[in-house]
Amino acid sequence: MATITMPLAGVRGRQVLVVRFTAAERAAHWVHFVAFSVLLVTGMFIYLPWLHAFAGGAAGEASRLIHRGAAVLFIAAPLVYLVFSPREFLYSLKESFTWGADDVGWLKNAWGYYSQGKLGTMPPQGKYNSGQKLNALTQIISFGLFVITGLIMWFGKGSVPSNVFLASVIVHDLAVIATVLLFMLHLYLVVLHPMMRESITSMFEGTVTRAFAEEHHGKWYSERVLRKREEEFDPLSKK
Repeated sequence: MATITMPLAGVRGRQVLVVRFTAAERAAHWVHFVAFSVLLVTGMFIYLPWLHAFAGGAAGEASRLIHRGAAVLFIAAPLVYLVFSPREFLYSLKESFTWGADDVGWLKNAWGYYSQGKLGTMPPQGKYNSGQKLNALTQIISFGLFVITGLIMWFGKGSVPSNVFLASVIVHDLAVIATVLLFMLHLYLVVLHPMMRESITSMFEGTVTRAFAEEHHGKWYSERVLRKREEEFDPLSKK
């Protein structure tokens, strides 16, 4: 693969590649994914009757230990992103909370876009489209709820009022339900939907083709990628 000055990353055949995710972003994503998956499975031991054998005795002790270890990784994931790629972390955080007319237009046309491939109906999107922003906001809110309620359930049993402990369990479970529902939709789109295949490969390779960037994240491509490219060739354009 030939090397091209960032943020263009190379070529694949005749396709120019664009850097979409840094190594820190990808590492944080996969740490988060693995930790969440382990937390979900070990948490299900309590609620699913056919898995109760893993919730008691020595197996239960082991599953609780694994659950808590995964919780530490879960908390560490965004810290990896923040420490090793602070600029992208803050940019992505701001992007998730920034909404405008294009985001509303995307939501209005999302069904036709994904079910019938009506590309021309979608307003240009930033680094994240409106659906990804909703997913990110859910992840951010649920992360805070998981951490607070999880710490209460871990260290507060017997030392906090029983109603506080019970409320923590309920909120914890509701956050799981909301996160799992969006996780399933996210998994379907990035793994099975043919229009979004590069979304999953970009989390391994860090790049997407320029055609994908222009089609799915046109605002981000024109405002950030091309702007950075111009600054590299003409430093005076920064002023």
